[in-house]
Amino acid sequence: MADDFKVKEPRSRAAEVDGADLAILEALQDNARLPLAALARQIGMSQPAVSERVKRLEERGVITGYGARIDAARLGLPMMAIIRLRTTHEHIRPALERFAAMPEVVEVHRLTGEDCFLLKVLVPTPADLETIVDGVARFGAVTTSLVLRSEAAKPIGRDLLRKARG
Repeated sequence: MADDFKVKEPRSRAAEVDGADLAILEALQDNARLPLAALARQIGMSQPAVSERVKRLEERGVITGYGARIDAARLGLPMMAIIRLRTTHEHIRPALERFAAMPEVVEVHRLTGEDCFLLKVLVPTPADLETIVDGVARFGAVTTSLVLRSEAAKPIGRDLLRKARG
């Protein structure tokens, strides 16, 4: 868990992808459980060719993993909050270590501007949120917003993938 929020080295350049790679990425974003044979039929390639391309996309870090979308509220975590933290440079590493130890913190984003971090947290009750906010506030000033509703996460579409390619 401690590696979840470690500082990652910036990528030097974008990975090269072609139209077939884009089709694979689009299909897997829509359904990551799609069998390779079905994916191959869908994009008009052989299964071995698709398998090799997927493997290459994984090795180059374009595909970083596969997972299920989970409804946190149905698991007893109905409250989602966004916490913004303004801190000082010497608190950045200790804050990241603390966030990694807090299972309620499901996303951490390093920011530019006045705030240094944006955290997405999931909790069952307001009292639990208060505990989390107090733990984060050890590192600086916090601003907390409750999420009223989340719309479905939007996958990276073909147009944006093409635009990123240049």
